[in-house]
Amino acid sequence: MKLLLSLPLTIIIFCCSQAPSNNEEQTDCEWCGANEAPDNATSFTVIAGKNEAGERIKITGTVYKSDGTTPAENVVLYLYHTNAEGIYPRRGNETGNGKRHGHLRGWIKTGADGRYSFETIKPAAYPGRTEPAHIHITVKEPNSPEYWLKSYLFEDDDLLTDKDRKSDTKDDRFYHVINLRLKNDLLIGSRDIRLKN
Repeated sequence: MKLLLSLPLTIIIFCCSQAPSNNEEQTDCEWCGANEAPDNATSFTVIAGKNEAGERIKITGTVYKSDGTTPAENVVLYLYHTNAEGIYPRRGNETGNGKRHGHLRGWIKTGADGRYSFETIKPAAYPGRTEPAHIHITVKEPNSPEYWLKSYLFEDDDLLTDKDRKSDTKDDRFYHVINLRLKNDLLIGSRDIRLKN
């Protein structure tokens, strides 16, 4: 009986420990998903439909080349996150990394202006509240391997630590901790992205 009770905890730890930490950029892309982007991906996507429970958010920004000033075209962003209960919900028909990430995921492909935006719900922290709520993001530049960026975090999250808040840039446009403001029943935030290559 003791062994059976410890099994679910082991599975939960395994599932959550395989994804990258919220505060790290990683190059190991076992959990990446940009290569699964549909051919018709555009600069805007809706990750969570109107029927998904939770506070609705919209995040916008511009993807720049490594110089931080030139807009980057044909860059694929892959995003996924938990639902309002802090789990990665599955419908049972997921393919590819959807089997790991659930159905709250989406893809964006930038145009010539580098702009992007997505609408979804504000995710919740994992049930154990071991990490702040976050939206995972990977990036696929043309002719380069896919890589992770620091997750989107939220300024009002009481689980944020000093380490989570640490910025790797002096330019606030590229800061990964998002300040959401309410506008017409939608929480709005922004984050520009500077590419590595």
